[in-house]
Amino acid sequence: MDQFFQQLVNGLTLGSLYALIAVGYTVVYGIVQLINFAHGEVFMIGAFGALTTYLLFFDGKTAIWVLPIMILGAMIASVGTAVLMERVAYRPLRNAPRLAPLITAIGISVFLQEFIRLMYDQPAWTVAVFAGLAIAVGYVVGQLPERLNLDHPVSKWYDRAPLLGAGAGAVLLWIVVRLIARDVTVLLVPAVIIGGAVAGTLIGFLFASAARKQARTTTSPKAIVLAAASAAVAAELGWVIFKTLLTSIEWPTAKQRIPFPQIDVVTGSALTVGGVTIQRSAVFTMAALAVCAILLWFFINRTRIGRGMQAVSQDPDTARLMGINVDRIIVVAFALGAVLAAIAGVSQGLQNNNIEFRMGFLAGLKAFTAAVLGGIGNIYGAVVGGLVLGVVEAMATQYIPGQFGGSTWKDAWAFVILILVLVFRPQGLLGARVVDRA
Repeated sequence: MDQFFQQLVNGLTLGSLYALIAVGYTVVYGIVQLINFAHGEVFMIGAFGALTTYLLFFDGKTAIWVLPIMILGAMIASVGTAVLMERVAYRPLRNAPRLAPLITAIGISVFLQEFIRLMYDQPAWTVAVFAGLAIAVGYVVGQLPERLNLDHPVSKWYDRAPLLGAGAGAVLLWIVVRLIARDVTVLLVPAVIIGGAVAGTLIGFLFASAARKQARTTTSPKAIVLAAASAAVAAELGWVIFKTLLTSIEWPTAKQRIPFPQIDVVTGSALTVGGVTIQRSAVFTMAALAVCAILLWFFINRTRIGRGMQAVSQDPDTARLMGINVDRIIVVAFALGAVLAAIAGVSQGLQNNNIEFRMGFLAGLKAFTAAVLGGIGNIYGAVVGGLVLGVVEAMATQYIPGQFGGSTWKDAWAFVILILVLVFRPQGLLGARVVDRA
């Protein structure tokens, strides 16, 4: 009997991990009818985000208070990746045949794996990220004082051109200066910022003149100056962060497994209840699933954005006519799934004591299986499907005799379950919440 309960605990631990990832699949599918096969890599990037946060700020520390900050770093990495993925890759294909975003998702999955494998120990790529963020900061700050409406579907790029040009001009001058002299003295930093602001302002005015005939929103000189100045300041701050933080760490290569930091309380000696051994990291994973499930229920059923998500999942066109910003709801869905995937990435790192760039591939497939098992599009079904799948894997490992038993076959049995569900109950255990859209 102890053996049965031991396998049950192991299965629930594994299932909790699957469930956290599976919710991301099912939330996105329920909103946009898209199977995001790159979601496993969002989970993987969450684990690397937590590791990066630890290496930057807490290397060598094991106190429990470090864990929430690591989780926050994981969330920032995962959410940033998921939102960028949606904006750049999926939104342009929203009305394309379903095969196009599916193939795109597979391509993104491979790209993210290879990017982490080749670039994790090469922090120089972050300079380009800081440059892009600086332009975005300039664009946002420039439109704040006058609350400009730059989202008209016909003229939006003409309306945005002055602010984007101002930010890009400031960042361009900053890049040129840094290429000529990487170590500018402190006295010259204000000159670089002011020069970037001036250059960006001139370029912004040029773009404003070129776009004036097609633009519907007039951009004031104040907005252009603010955009250029804030972009220049943001670019210089990014460079300071790169020089003082990112280049001061000896980053491990991601071409092999990387040890994951062990944290007091949630790792260490296992707990024993009767004859059952429970790892501390397993308690953390199951507790994280319980807390996330409760918060998710509250968010979807008790908040305005959650009710908007339900409306969009039923009929996006009618929801748009009722004043719901469908694009914003879709971004929230991707971000919500990414938050749970980030927590799952930290959980797996704590359980396995290491992470690697390939960890998201199989975990993503298992989570997809869990989502289908529970009912694709059904959030509660994803949680149930993950737990059931984990328990089935653990029990099959222990109780199936002969050459088809043991841990080497547990992955095979997971996909056997997927095939059986698709054949005999394709709507899943709790039923797929998919509305026919005529």
